[in-house]
Amino acid sequence: MPEITPGDYEFIGSKNSYYSAKVRACLQYKRIPYSEVCANADTIRRAIELTGSHVYPVVRCPDGIVLQDSCDIVDALEARHPERPVIPQDPVLRLVATLVETVADEFMIRSAIGFRWVPEDTSAWAARMFVQICSERMTDPGARAVARKQGVRIARSIQSRVAGMSEEMLRTSREVSLDLCDRLDAHLEQTPFLLGERPSLADLGMMNAIYGHLYRDPGEICDHLHWKCISLSLWVEHMLAAAGESDRGGLFLTDGLESVLEGFRVYSDLAGAALASADAILPGRASGEEVGGDLEAVEAHMAGTPAPLLTTG
Repeated sequence: MPEITPGDYEFIGSKNSYYSAKVRACLQYKRIPYSEVCANADTIRRAIELTGSHVYPVVRCPDGIVLQDSCDIVDALEARHPERPVIPQDPVLRLVATLVETVADEFMIRSAIGFRWVPEDTSAWAARMFVQICSERMTDPGARAVARKQGVRIARSIQSRVAGMSEEMLRTSREVSLDLCDRLDAHLEQTPFLLGERPSLADLGMMNAIYGHLYRDPGEICDHLHWKCISLSLWVEHMLAAAGESDRGGLFLTDGLESVLEGFRVYSDLAGAALASADAILPGRASGEEVGGDLEAVEAHMAGTPAPLLTTG
């Protein structure tokens, strides 16, 4: 493990990780001193050591407090560093920002995972990438060999979990994603950021959906983003270097954003299924009953195509 500069936040994430992008952009925009440790087998163990889980992202604060889950991390960083705020004070803008974050975090991820792991060519590429990531910057030959085997196991585990995703669902996801990228691009031609002239929670959330998979993974969506969605691609680059952005611009709603939100309507059936599943689970939690068990599929649809959600049964 590399040494962390004293006083820095320790950020454990990965460039290919869906949920790391939001936290990285937040640290950047707030100009919080941080050290991002290279994602490999050692940092997986470091995440487990700090949280009991291998799930990225993880942030260890200078005072020793450990944060996990991108939503919780952003909330905590906002409270600790209120300067250059990302959460809008206006209740309507805050609602819209939270809606964008929720759609990006909870629903757009299904398409991103499918594009990476279902087609044979991108799945093979992703498997090679995970092997390389797990062993990156590890100099000991024995440890490196073990790490590469760990990468193979992780890739096979993910491939087995998405094996049931249908070609029909993948086609629908592709159409929905291309449409939403075009809507975002048209909006960002007119406005630098999703809610106006400076980054906000809406931008942080959408970075999760766009950067780690769609913008980076080879394939049709990546090509479309780079060839057709120039404003959206530039927005990604600005968010990656958000420390250089001004915090003096205003936040507001535009007609272009209305089109983006209209594009979210396709996720309404998924949201309804998720809420129905939550309604079935939450009463047990409220009464103190133990809730757990195996994962089971909940019936849901996206644009009329079966798109089952996984929940705890």
